Amino acid sequence: MKLKWKDNDITGYVTRVTWSGSAKQAARTVDFEIAYSPNDSSVKQLNILNGDKIVFYPAYPDNKTVKFVGTVTSRERRSEAGTLSYTAQDYMMHLLRSSGTYKFRKKTPEKIAKQVCNDIGVSTGTLSKTKVNIKKIFFQERTYYEIIMAAYTRAKRKNGKLYIAQMDGSKLEVVEKGKVISNFWIKEGERILDSSWSATTDQMVNRVYIYNEKNKRIGVVKNDSNIKRYGVYQNAISVDSGTGKAEAKKELHGIDKSASLTAIGDYKCVSGRGVLISDSRTGLSGKYWIESDSHEWSDGNYTMTLDLAFKNVMDTYSGDTEEKSKTSSLSGGTTSSSDAINDVLNQAREWIGISGNTNAATRYYGMNGVAWCCIFVWSCFNKSGHGKCLMNGGKTARVYDVRDWYKARGKTGKKPHKGDLVVFNWSHIGIVEKVSSSSKFTTIEGNTTGSVCRRRQRSISQVSCFCYPDWPKVTATSSKASINSYKGGKLGWPLPGYTRITGRYGTDRGDHIHAGIDIGTQGASGKRCVAAWDGKVVKHVPLSQGGARGHYIDIDHGGGIVTRYQHLKPETGLKKGSVVKKGQRVGTVGGSGYGRSNYYAIHLHFEVLKNYKNGQGTAVNPTNYL
Repeated sequence: MKLKWKDNDITGYVTRVTWSGSAKQAARTVDFEIAYSPNDSSVKQLNILNGDKIVFYPAYPDNKTVKFVGTVTSRERRSEAGTLSYTAQDYMMHLLRSSGTYKFRKKTPEKIAKQVCNDIGVSTGTLSKTKVNIKKIFFQERTYYEIIMAAYTRAKRKNGKLYIAQMDGSKLEVVEKGKVISNFWIKEGERILDSSWSATTDQMVNRVYIYNEKNKRIGVVKNDSNIKRYGVYQNAISVDSGTGKAEAKKELHGIDKSASLTAIGDYKCVSGRGVLISDSRTGLSGKYWIESDSHEWSDGNYTMTLDLAFKNVMDTYSGDTEEKSKTSSLSGGTTSSSDAINDVLNQAREWIGISGNTNAATRYYGMNGVAWCCIFVWSCFNKSGHGKCLMNGGKTARVYDVRDWYKARGKTGKKPHKGDLVVFNWSHIGIVEKVSSSSKFTTIEGNTTGSVCRRRQRSISQVSCFCYPDWPKVTATSSKASINSYKGGKLGWPLPGYTRITGRYGTDRGDHIHAGIDIGTQGASGKRCVAAWDGKVVKHVPLSQGGARGHYIDIDHGGGIVTRYQHLKPETGLKKGSVVKKGQRVGTVGGSGYGRSNYYAIHLHFEVLKNYKNGQGTAVNPTNYL
C-alpha cells in the first residue's frame, strides 16, 4: 500500500491504515495513524490539516491505478506523546452532504446523474446505461446522492438490474451492483481467519401497494404465507403507466441471511462486489455479496473484515410528491417537523420506567435479551409513525451503525437540538428531549443503569456526537389550495401505528347504533391522527358543544365522501375551511369526550359519511374504505 499527502509519500510515517466502505453509506473512508512525539527531534512532525488531499493506493506496487482520492475531514491526538489519528473521506461526501430541488421530465437516470454532478462540480466516469426514460420525477431539498439513487431505483424497477454509486478515484461512477470478482476464492485454510453467520427479518417486505402518478392506489402484491407467519411488513411504489405488478413483485423481500468473516486481505474485496467463498465451519459455500468491508494494514499485516449478504440488494430511494401550495399558518402536505419530533418524544415519555432486557420497546423491535438503548430509539420512531425519519427507514440495534450512517451523510455535529439523537463517548444512545444551554441538555434513554428507561440530565462533555434525523419539512397549504378529490379506492389509515379496532361499525350501544369504528391506542393518549385523504374541513365542533363526541372535525374529500374524527385535540390553526392533505396531522387522540375515558379506553372514533348536507350525513362502514 501507499499513502500520499498533498503529493508527498508519507507511507513511512504511518503506523496503521484502515480503508473501509459500505454499500449503504456510499462514501469510502481512510483512517490512518502517524507517530507523534513532540519531544523527540528524530520524529518528524507532519502538519496535516483538515481539507488536505489524501491519495491512497491499497494495492501498490502491484496495482498503481486503483486508488482512493479524498480530503482530511477530522484529526485527533490520542495522547501527549503517542499517535495522531486522521480520517479522510472520498468525494462522495459532496453528494451526500449537498442537497437541491429538481424536477426532471423524460430523462434517463444517467442523464440525471450527469446533471446533478455537473451542478456541484463532481466529475463523472462510468454511468450505467439503463435505457429507461423517466416520465417525471420531483425532488425537494434531497441530497444529490439520494437524487441519483432514486433515479436508478426507477430503472431497477423496470429492468430488474441493481446499481451502486461509488467513487473511482475522483470520479463518480454508477455501475451494476454484485459483479463477482473473477478468478478469486476465499477459502478455509488459505485466507479465512474467523467467520460467522446470522438470519434476520429486519428488511422484510411482504406487501406492496401500487400507486399511479396521481397518487391513487391501483393495486397490491403480497406474500400471504409470509404475512401469516411474520405479520405485515409493507412498502409502496408509484408507476408512470401500467399496472405496476411486475415492479411491485421485485420489491417483495424475505429473510435476510448474512455472514461476516475476517481473512487475509485483498484490495478487490470491496462493498458492492460478489465473492466466492468456501468455509465448512459456517457452511458458507458459493456466491455472496459484500455489504461492508474494512481493510487494515498494521504491524506488517494486511487483513480484511467483510460483512456478507446471501442476496444482492440495492440502496433504493424514491422521489417526492410535488405540492402546489401557498404559505399559511397551518402546515399542510406533510406533518411538520415539530409535530413529528413531539410524536417521537411522547412515545419515549410513555416508556419511561420500563426495565429489564425484555420490555415493551424490545418486544416492538422483535429482539429481547440484549442491550437495548438503540432498540429503544428505533422503537420510539417507528411506533410513533415516523420510522422513515430514522436512517431513511433503516433498522439496527447497534449504536455505531446509527452514528456511522449519519456521519457518512454529514448529518452529525456538536450542537444539540430537541429531537436529536445523542451518541455518547461510550456505546450508548438516547433522544434529546430539551436543551437547557449550550452545554446542558435533557435526554430520554433506554437501557440506562439497571436496564431502565430514564430521563437523564447530560452535559456536552459526555457526547461523541449528535445525529440529526431527517424530520419532515413543513409545506404550508392555504384554504385556496387545490384538492386531490376522492375518486374511489382505499382511504389512508387515520391513526398511524395503531390498527386494533376496539369498537366495530353497526354494533348496538343501547341508546344508539355505533356509526363508525373505534381505533384503540392501548391506553396511550396524544397519538397523532391524520387526514384519510386530501380535503377541506367543513365542520369544527369545539369541546363545549361536542358532548360525548368531544372535540371533533369533519373533512370533505370530494366524490361524495366526508370523514369524521371524534375525541380529538385538534391541531393549532386548524379551523373550518382549512385545506388538509392526505396523511397530514389534524390532531391527537384522547383529548376529549368518551375517547379519553378509562371506561371506554382511549381511542379515535372514525366515521365515513355519504349524502353529507348541513353538517350531517349517512354513516357507512369505514372498513369498506380502509
